[in-house]
Amino acid sequence: MAVKFVQPDDAAENEVEFPASSSPEDSIADIVYSHFDAYQRDRASSSSSSSATRAAASMRRDLLSAEESSSSSAAHEATARAIVRCIDSAMAIVASSSSSRKDWNESVASTLELAAAFACHGYGKKKEDDRGCGTVVGFAARAVIQRAAEYGVAEKDAIRAEACGLLGSCARHLVEGNRPAASILKKKKKGVATTTTTGTGAAREVISGWRAECLLSVATALLPRITDKIARVRNAAVSACAHLFAHGDAANASGVLRASDEFAMVDASVRNALLWIAANDSSAGNRALVARILPTVPAAGSDDDDDGEEDDDDDENVRCIIERIKDVDCKVREAALDALRTRVDFEEQLTEDQRVEILRNGLTKRCATTYAKTVELLCTNWLKSTRFDPIALLDRLNPVLNEAVCERASRVLLRVASTIDCETDADEGVALVRKHLGGPEIRELRCTVLKKRSIVPPPIPARGGTDEDDAGEDETQKGIGGSSAPALGTSTALFLRVQCDISANKSDTITDIVSDIPTLCNLLNGHIDRLIEFNNDEDYDEVDEDEAAAFEDDQNFLCLQLIHMAKSSELREEGSRRHFITIMRRILSRLATPDDLVEACVKAMATAHDKESQFLQTVSEILVDVEDDDTFRCPSGHDEKAIVIVRQMRIIAILSIVLESISGRMTGHPILDGFFLHLSPAITSKNAIVREHGVICLSKFCLLSGEEKVVDDFKPLLMTVAGSVEERVEVRAQAALALCDLALIHERMLLGPASDEDDQNEEGGPSIPFKDMLLEMMGHAKPGIVIIAAEIAAKLLLAGRLRDPNLIAWLLVIYFDTSLTADFEADEGAEVAKEVGSPVRLQQLLSIFFPTYSMSSLDANDDMMASVAPLISIVNDKLSGMRKDYVKEALAQRWPIGKMVEYVCYTVDLADKKKNDQGAVAAVSATDEAASNIGEQAMEQSDNDDAEKADSDQALLDENKQEKEVVVEASSTLLASIDVAEFLSEEGADSAPTLYARALAKILASACIDIDAEDRALLRRLKLCVGEAEYANDDGPTVKSIKKLDDLLVDVEDDCDEEEKSVVSEIECEQNEDDHKKEKAVAKEHVVSEEEIDNIVEKETLDRALAALSHRQSKVVQREKIGDYRIV
Repeated sequence: MAVKFVQPDDAAENEVEFPASSSPEDSIADIVYSHFDAYQRDRASSSSSSSATRAAASMRRDLLSAEESSSSSAAHEATARAIVRCIDSAMAIVASSSSSRKDWNESVASTLELAAAFACHGYGKKKEDDRGCGTVVGFAARAVIQRAAEYGVAEKDAIRAEACGLLGSCARHLVEGNRPAASILKKKKKGVATTTTTGTGAAREVISGWRAECLLSVATALLPRITDKIARVRNAAVSACAHLFAHGDAANASGVLRASDEFAMVDASVRNALLWIAANDSSAGNRALVARILPTVPAAGSDDDDDGEEDDDDDENVRCIIERIKDVDCKVREAALDALRTRVDFEEQLTEDQRVEILRNGLTKRCATTYAKTVELLCTNWLKSTRFDPIALLDRLNPVLNEAVCERASRVLLRVASTIDCETDADEGVALVRKHLGGPEIRELRCTVLKKRSIVPPPIPARGGTDEDDAGEDETQKGIGGSSAPALGTSTALFLRVQCDISANKSDTITDIVSDIPTLCNLLNGHIDRLIEFNNDEDYDEVDEDEAAAFEDDQNFLCLQLIHMAKSSELREEGSRRHFITIMRRILSRLATPDDLVEACVKAMATAHDKESQFLQTVSEILVDVEDDDTFRCPSGHDEKAIVIVRQMRIIAILSIVLESISGRMTGHPILDGFFLHLSPAITSKNAIVREHGVICLSKFCLLSGEEKVVDDFKPLLMTVAGSVEERVEVRAQAALALCDLALIHERMLLGPASDEDDQNEEGGPSIPFKDMLLEMMGHAKPGIVIIAAEIAAKLLLAGRLRDPNLIAWLLVIYFDTSLTADFEADEGAEVAKEVGSPVRLQQLLSIFFPTYSMSSLDANDDMMASVAPLISIVNDKLSGMRKDYVKEALAQRWPIGKMVEYVCYTVDLADKKKNDQGAVAAVSATDEAASNIGEQAMEQSDNDDAEKADSDQALLDENKQEKEVVVEASSTLLASIDVAEFLSEEGADSAPTLYARALAKILASACIDIDAEDRALLRRLKLCVGEAEYANDDGPTVKSIKKLDDLLVDVEDDCDEEEKSVVSEIECEQNEDDHKKEKAVAKEHVVSEEEIDNIVEKETLDRALAALSHRQSKVVQREKIGDYRIV
């Protein structure tokens, strides 16, 4: 659909009409319309898009002749009006069109593009007589921008979107038109090269002035559209804003504009709006678009005073782009990585933490596209900026502090270098790297990354110099032992270790990197000795803490990489293997060896042994050597107690790693059992830290011991430690966790003591002391013990080892207690929240535990429902003795009993719903199977037998269906209301605080119970409890709330009245018969007086009435016992 530009005489229906005029302005309008029509046809017929700038220049040349016949101002006004009419015609098409956008998109876009190019790209540039912001210079630009802003608030979203596109085109041409035109003519003077620019300096200032005004108008008009309610309009506005943040050659114009305070304010508002869109917009396309257009490089030509503020803005933009790497949509992540690759400098604009964060979030296997884009960024930008040197790249990532990320990056670089010349490689990341690099760059990448490197580089040739020069050489740059070989760097060590791990041909690669095992061991010994000497130096206390920590971290990191290289070498040669074991034994036997190396040394030594029994024998010898080592001296002096603590901690460290490394086949091995002799002194140590680690090691030792030994020897010890009131919280917690782990493995851990085993059944019941200990710990005053006990109880309940509603009730109390998490600070980090004993971790576990436990089995769901009664009692005990204001605060924040009971009912109903859904599915499948069996049998039998069989099966199915329909399921609300009413009738009136009783009464008042659908026996029981609760409480609000439920239950029939009537009728019948017999006897004998007869009758009647009352009471007791069950 083409846009028609017509004069009034030629106007057709539904076309825009313009006012008639015989002035020279008509010729100007004709020229404008003809050029717009020609440009529109040219765009429609040509496959290649023609330049709107050239079309605007052609139209400007044709308008020069028309301007000569009229005043300059009038000509400009006529031109502006004609252009605005063209814009109106295009917008009219958009407003009236009901067809799809593709029918009119090209014609409207070409019209708006030519209008923006003519008005904003350079109109009036040669009018040197019109200075400043007059009406002539920039008149058309102002008119076009003003009309676009008016369309930007239109009701139809398509018009607003096209208006934003027009504003974006105006901004682009305004910025591009301010570029200085460079001349190809240069002066031939040697050493001097100058370029000439069009226009004088004064003209350039004039142009910048009106352009700045127009850009400000564009930014002001786009600002509200960035947050438009329609995603399409927001997308168009964001695309238009891209031209406000100039890049490249246009940065000079942007620098002039930023000098304006007014524009700076609008610019800041636009940036903030874009940042909000990047983080919160519902459209993934809009978020990706913002990531592509956000400015990351400060504009050139800005004032020095504003550099700091602009740098902060650009840093914030870079941080926003980095955050988008974690976006939920793949397109947004790709756009963010592309922006970092093309517009962010690796060394100047990114910090070390930002580089690591980019690789950590990008190099993930969860999304193959994101992974490939990160590989592209790493190799084509970051690695290329370091001249394809992987060591220099790792230096900028700090492998000591970011080993995992650096290892991933090293693996990527080695894989890309190995496969980049393979055209058939299916890796998308390698294909993207190959696409961006040329042949020479690919060869340089391969040669630099895969060149041969060794842990012992060749020595540096000797150079001339004086002794003073040699003395001034930095010792840290020398090799081990003072040799002239350069020291092994941390980045080199990590890269070589990764190369050893992933190499396909390990023998050749390891031979190049590690010449032989003795050389590696000597290098390892040298670094360890150097670190020990540094720690034992007399001037150690005078060294800056940061420098000392950095040196120690570097040396430990180098030692760990060397140990991992030795493990990768597989140690097949017998001599090398024996030598390596000897070195590892020497390192572990020295108390001065840093603790950070113990785990790596033990695991490397385990790899070097062929059999686990030999490994245990070597460890046993190492433990003896540790106990006999007397070469260690404390830095603070000769302290025997400190040395004993260090020795015990070293033994525990070695044993812990050994117990984790060996398999279950070594259970009961004599050497393994002998390790307890080395472990027992730590468990009974006076140092709490040693005891804590000793208990942790003991728990691992128990896992590799027989059940008899664990139950008879270690269980009493752990129970004593866990239940000791005088023991520290950390030690008790570790002992309790050990008991929990053992209880999950050995069933006898939950049995009672040996003296009580005779009272247990053959299957064995739960251990009362262990359960009581958990209940006591969950009610402890110290939060640490409460959290550990709650986590243990949740594990044992979910595993089916324990069943007790009291434990569930305590877990509910702990779950809703906000005071446990009140002291936890969010600044502590996510890692702290994942540790055992963290209140945040416990909250997360319990939020999953309750629904999972309820759905695990019917018994578990019944226990969950049965926990309401003990829950009410526990909260009552905690509130007892509190002041009234404290009780109110506790009920509002710590133990909101109403929400707690509601949560229990919701969880139980959720489990019942799942059970019913599964039952319905099972019933349908059973019915289908029965029908299928009936059909198969019908094919084999006669017609009569088939009919009889079908009738019998159908009758059986109908009978089962009727039985299922008779079943009544008691609702959780009814059961919870019974528990609440019983508490209020028995304990609430005496011990419960008034506010607590009111809160419980509100639960009864808000209970929704369907009288017709519930079980009659349970309803009668609830009515009886509610009546007693109403009689037992004298608080007005409490009684009023209870009365609401009592009124609801008024229609519930009381069977006791019917029973009383039957009993009374029986008594009256019996009494009449007895009276009749007695009258006959009296008349016959004539001996007894009438008064005596009346006394006898009255006494017997009273006896019968008492008997009837006793019978009624027994009936009531029986009904209460019947009501205790749940009807399922």
